[in-house]
Amino acid sequence: MQASNRIIVNTVAQYVRTILNMLLSLYSVRLIMGALGVENYGIYSLVAGVVSLLSFFTNSLVGSTQRFLSYAQGRGEEKRLKSVFSNSLLLHLIIGLGVVIIFAAITPLLFNGFLNIAPERLGAAKVVYLQVIAMVYISFVASPYRALLVSRENIVYTSAVDVMDGVLKVGLAILLTYVTFDKLIAYGWIMFFITSFNLLAFAIYCHAKYPECIFPRLKFFDKQYMKELMFYTGWKVYGSASIALRNQGLAIVLNRRFGSAVNAAYGLGAQISGMVSFISSSLQNAISPQLTASEGAKDRTRMWFLANMENKFAFLLLASIGIPTLFEMQTLLEIWLKVVPKGAWLFGATFLSMQITDMMTIGYGAANNAIGRRLGRYTAWTYTPKLLILPFGWLLLHLGAPLWTVCALMILIEVGCMLIRVPLLRHEQGFRLRTFVVDVFLRSMPPVVIGATACVVLYLTIDASWRFLLTYALSCSLFLFTAYRFSLTAQERSKITSLFASLKAKLHRR
Repeated sequence: MQASNRIIVNTVAQYVRTILNMLLSLYSVRLIMGALGVENYGIYSLVAGVVSLLSFFTNSLVGSTQRFLSYAQGRGEEKRLKSVFSNSLLLHLIIGLGVVIIFAAITPLLFNGFLNIAPERLGAAKVVYLQVIAMVYISFVASPYRALLVSRENIVYTSAVDVMDGVLKVGLAILLTYVTFDKLIAYGWIMFFITSFNLLAFAIYCHAKYPECIFPRLKFFDKQYMKELMFYTGWKVYGSASIALRNQGLAIVLNRRFGSAVNAAYGLGAQISGMVSFISSSLQNAISPQLTASEGAKDRTRMWFLANMENKFAFLLLASIGIPTLFEMQTLLEIWLKVVPKGAWLFGATFLSMQITDMMTIGYGAANNAIGRRLGRYTAWTYTPKLLILPFGWLLLHLGAPLWTVCALMILIEVGCMLIRVPLLRHEQGFRLRTFVVDVFLRSMPPVVIGATACVVLYLTIDASWRFLLTYALSCSLFLFTAYRFSLTAQERSKITSLFASLKAKLHRR
């Protein structure tokens, strides 16, 4: 199968996986919110968030390891693959242990007045904190295995594990309603069990399937590679840390201003964005390995082609679902949850708008990672401004500004960070600004305008509980039709048409 067709097949597979996981996640959160209550859910979102900000670090480690594995595969360096994986796993084990020690040491600081938690729930909150620390270490260890699967473009297995993760969350969430002891602590153990299951599923499969998947060995220790990986990972972690500190730092600012109840709304908003963003991340997982391999093979033309393809398709995929979701956020929350925390729709719309904005140039981040030059400058310029929301958000709230002004500022800052990516890459060989403006930005606008217009018309003319069904049906249909007609090039339309014709023929033969 040609590489371009494989990208489409992998994207479709992950898209289906994402829809299933989103539905499972929506249902499990409804059950968990009902079992825990708003206050306990807010405590879990706050306490787990303080440590779970490190999940951004593990995502960075996955991206770093996948980059070096894909680069080696693109250069045909099969022997180096064992060294890359062995050293990566060793580095993850060491970093994870250091992180556990640090966060265990600051436990007294967090729970002696820094976090605004009711005194009668402090004991349970401390237990949850330790549970999440253990989960973070497991996630560190699992990162190289997930990176290997991504670099090998094994979409089927990763999708199966992710769907099983969602099924387990639903099943165990149902059991949570029958728990007789502290439900908050029980929920922490449920999440710990699921995290452990994911590690075992990835590790056992990789060791059985791929020869480069080995435990750390002295003979494969490569000091130069470790330095390169640490440098590369350091900047990736800086970028992820900026997002994590922005998200969790603002959660703490809100907690100290409004209490833990607002953290339930904030946590739900972030979770809504995360669930929807999996739609575009599925495309990134399908394209990034080939993009990096192209750079490793010195095929810069194809690398930029894939980067612009990722920009456009990631934006269109997320916008197709995100736009109607923005208009029907409150209705969906009321259907989803028995009790909707005040402000959940505002945070959900904010995070989702930020995600859609970010997708417009997301492929250039992957391109810069593949090239590997000026990584520090690029990361500093595109991620540091995200932290501005902390001082300015605190100042706005301190001056008595309404909460929506903080959300508006978050979106404006994200727009700025998205736009900065383009001039930072203008000097790289093969980059064409006109290609981005014409083939990505301008081609992406028609479906956005048509889809949003349909949502506005329905929102203003129909006031019924079932309106959200019509909004999704009409908006998504018009969006996809317009995107196929105006956003895709003739070559892209031809490839998609031929692929679906091939799949139809295979199904007909069966």
